[in-house]
Amino acid sequence: MEMLKDAAVLAVLVILFRKKVQIGHVFMVTALLFGLLHHLSPLQLGRLVLSSLADPSSLNLFAALYLIIVLEAVMRRSGLIDRLVSGLKDLSGDPRFPMAALPAIIGLLPSPGGARLSAPLVEEAARELDLPGEQNAAINYYYRHIWEYFLPMYPAVLLAVEILNISLGKYILIMSPFTVVTVLAGLVMFRNVQTPVNSNACRSSNRKTQNWKQVLEGLAPVAAVVILVLLLDINVLIALLLVVAFIFVFYRIERASVLPILKGALQIRLLYMVFGAIYLQDVLVASGSIDRLAAFSNAAGLSPLLIAIVFPLLVGLLTGVTIAGVSIALPIVVSLAGTANLLALGSAALAANMVGVMLSPMHLCLIMSVEHFSADFGRSYLKFLLPETLVILFALLYSQVL
Repeated sequence: MEMLKDAAVLAVLVILFRKKVQIGHVFMVTALLFGLLHHLSPLQLGRLVLSSLADPSSLNLFAALYLIIVLEAVMRRSGLIDRLVSGLKDLSGDPRFPMAALPAIIGLLPSPGGARLSAPLVEEAARELDLPGEQNAAINYYYRHIWEYFLPMYPAVLLAVEILNISLGKYILIMSPFTVVTVLAGLVMFRNVQTPVNSNACRSSNRKTQNWKQVLEGLAPVAAVVILVLLLDINVLIALLLVVAFIFVFYRIERASVLPILKGALQIRLLYMVFGAIYLQDVLVASGSIDRLAAFSNAAGLSPLLIAIVFPLLVGLLTGVTIAGVSIALPIVVSLAGTANLLALGSAALAANMVGVMLSPMHLCLIMSVEHFSADFGRSYLKFLLPETLVILFALLYSQVL
């Protein structure tokens, strides 16, 4: 019965998306419907609105999103984005390369809303290809998340290492092949893309040096944030503030532009959309639906491998958050696996959770990618469905050889 309720709510969510209802409204309506179906009272749902809004993690997310938009604006105003894209295109001779490389580079920074920062880069790189917005949105979203399988800067990775009780080095060795497979599987999104003839095949060494300078200069703000956060252990909000302030000063952005940039970055519709996703996640947890789903899987007598694939995938699909699947589903899989099958089932569970997160309609990066490119949600979704399916198939095969 619980699974039917969950399926019905997901169906309503998909229908509302297809009707092009504002995404923030979709999340709020879906959350309220889910809560009422799972016996949460209107008073409880109202309290959840306040607690979701006042939660420090929510406030940090709102602030990070705002600063990311400011960073994008000042990078564009200073010409850094144009130089980065131009340098990558000239070095590769193929605009498809920067389309995938730029969101992957942004993905090295585990910051919420990173797809919002990489979207304009992909848009600039794809300008001469004349691709539909759905394809641009899918590529930006997909390649933004290739590192989350093993990169230790992501909290979910560190939590998984602790739950599996293995060394970080061993974990990276086991999970890094998924990133390679993800990159290769994503190439299907570039099929039938006609690329322009490269007119810079015989560039001089001076030109190449200039291209590298453009790339390094364009990457410097993101690299600076990564270094401040990872190596110096500075809070991401402070790191973003420092980098934004530096760009304002170093590139001498006129004072008259500062206030318009700061005002323009305050996008209420985007913040409302993000809050809707947070609220829906909190309602899912408060309803106890995920716990009942785990109990059902065990009671049904499903095989450990099937549970290791299906349950983390469903948790990822329902929450759109990687760490949710790791914290909720992975301990259950570990309890079923035993010592002999720990790595096989653990890797399958982690990959399935990641695929579920990528396929979740509640994933913020997906929402922001679709929003930025003014793309159709359903057609964008179909673009990366096949690559994610290939990743799951690899997870099944990989689990048989570990």
